[in-house]
Amino acid sequence: MYFNKILLIALLLTYNNIYALSTDREQPILIEADQATIDNVGGIATYEGNVVVTQGSIRIDADKITLNYTLKQTIEKIVATGNLASFKQHLDSDEDINAKAKQMEYNAIKDILHLVDKAELRKQKNGKDIYTSNAPRITYDTKKGFTKADGGDGNGRIKISIEPQHFEKK
Repeated sequence: MYFNKILLIALLLTYNNIYALSTDREQPILIEADQATIDNVGGIATYEGNVVVTQGSIRIDADKITLNYTLKQTIEKIVATGNLASFKQHLDSDEDINAKAKQMEYNAIKDILHLVDKAELRKQKNGKDIYTSNAPRITYDTKKGFTKADGGDGNGRIKISIEPQHFEKK
C-alpha cells in the first residue's frame, strides 16, 4: 500500500510538461530495413533486419517491425521486436523520452506505447535523466504523458528513479 502511494506520487510528478512534439503526426513516416514483405490486401507490412522507422522526432529501431494499416494507408499499429527494440521522441517541453524493451507495440491511433519484457522508460533533459522506470511491462501515452508500470505476471517488480530537480534562484 505504501509503495503504491509512492508510485502514484512519482507518476503525478512526471506528468507535467511531458507532451509529445505536436508536429510529429504531420510528418511523413520513413522506413529503412534489410528486407520487406508488404500485403496491401491484408494491410500488413513486415520489415526485418536493422529496421528504423522515423516520423518527425519519433524514431523506432528494432530487429523486426510489423505495421498494420488501413486501406487509406493510415498506420494503426506498429509492433517492434528485437534483442532490445528502442523508441525515442522529443517533446514540446524540450525533453526527450527514450524507451527500450524486447517487444514494443505502438498504437498510432491512440498514441499508446506498450513495452514488454525488460522494459525501460526514461525522461531526459539535456542528456540527463529526470525520471527512469524499469519494469516487466510499461504503458506510455505519448500524447498525454501518462505512464503505467507493472510487474507483469506478478513475478517482477518495478523500479522508479526520480532525480532531484534543481531550480534557479531569481
